[in-house]
Amino acid sequence: MSYQVLSFDTWPRAEHFKFYKNASNPWFNIGSNLDVSALYYYCKAQQLSFYHAYLYLMQQGINSNQSFGYRIVGEQVRHYSKLSISIAILGDDQMIRFCELPFVEQFEEFSKLALLAEQRAKGQPFIAADFVGNEMRQDVVHASVIPWLSFTSFSNARNTDVPDSIPKIVFGKAFKQSDKLLIPLSVEVHHGVMDGLHVGRFVESLQQAFNCPQLLDKTTN
Repeated sequence: MSYQVLSFDTWPRAEHFKFYKNASNPWFNIGSNLDVSALYYYCKAQQLSFYHAYLYLMQQGINSNQSFGYRIVGEQVRHYSKLSISIAILGDDQMIRFCELPFVEQFEEFSKLALLAEQRAKGQPFIAADFVGNEMRQDVVHASVIPWLSFTSFSNARNTDVPDSIPKIVFGKAFKQSDKLLIPLSVEVHHGVMDGLHVGRFVESLQQAFNCPQLLDKTTN
C-alpha cells in the first residue's frame, strides 16, 4: 500500500482543501445514466460477465484519474496509486458482505480473481467488530451494485464523525430507453479533494470505455 504525502506548500488544491475540510457535510454526489449497450451485447456474444466487465472498466477509470487517489488521513493528504475495489455483495444469507477486488491490468485475470473473492466472501460470517473502529484501508474505492432497481440519486450510509475521503461508486439496474441500454451510476466524493469537473471527466472516460468493449480483449493478450 504505497502512497505519497502531499505538501500543502506545493499542492495546487491546498486552499480549496482547507475551505472544504471542516464542512459538516463535505461530500457531494453526482448521478448519471451511462449507455452500456455496446458493452452488454459484446459480453453476451463473447460469454463474458457483464458485471465483471463494467467493474473492471470502472477500476481502470479510477486509476486513470489522479483525483480518485487522494485520501485525507489525519492531518495528511495522501495520494494512492493502483486502487482496488471494496464492493458490497450479498452473502448466502441474503445480507451484505464486503469483498475486495484487487487491481490487475488484464480483464481475464480480474474476472477470475473477482469470482474467487466473491465466492469466498459470500460464505463467511459478517462480524461488525472486524470493521467498526478499525482503520480503513485507503487504497480502495467503495462500490456497490443495486441490480433490483434503477435510481436517479443515491446517498451512502456513513459515520460523519470519522474522516472519510474514499470515493463511493454505485451502479443500479440497467434499463432500456429507446434503442439503448442504460445503467444508473452514482459517484460520491469528498469536495476537499475534487470538484464536479473531476467527476465529470471520470464519467466521460467511463462512457468512452463502455463504448469500446474490445478493450476487454486487448488486455487479455
